[in-house]
Amino acid sequence: MKKVCGITLKANKLISVVLEGTTNDYQVVPTPYDSYPLKDSKDQETVRRFREELLEFFGYEDFHAIGIRERMSKGRFAGGAITFKIEGLLQTSDYPVAIVHANSIKSKTKDAIIDTSLVKAYQKEAMVLAYYLLATTD
Repeated sequence: MKKVCGITLKANKLISVVLEGTTNDYQVVPTPYDSYPLKDSKDQETVRRFREELLEFFGYEDFHAIGIRERMSKGRFAGGAITFKIEGLLQTSDYPVAIVHANSIKSKTKDAIIDTSLVKAYQKEAMVLAYYLLATTD
């Protein structure tokens, strides 16, 4: 059974949804990292601890795929500096972490029925990304 982790980054938070199963039959796996803040991005020890805890989580769950929803780097809707810092921390892990463009997600999930009522409102984008990861890791 496949297990995937969809991640969105907002402000200073990592928001994740873990799905296990297939696109036709999946369940949300509860995790303490559904909304996980980087409390002080300027403190080296806090940043290290944040990274270590996430890497431990990745290792413990043994994901088939981990994806981060891509954010704009320029313009009106550009991601904040802290979100790019978090993204960099995740990309330096030994786990394969994909950055997934919103258009890729939309094209793969446009006809899918995804039950986002299984997660909190702020997790919906991460849920759709996790579904996308299930669909693309067949």
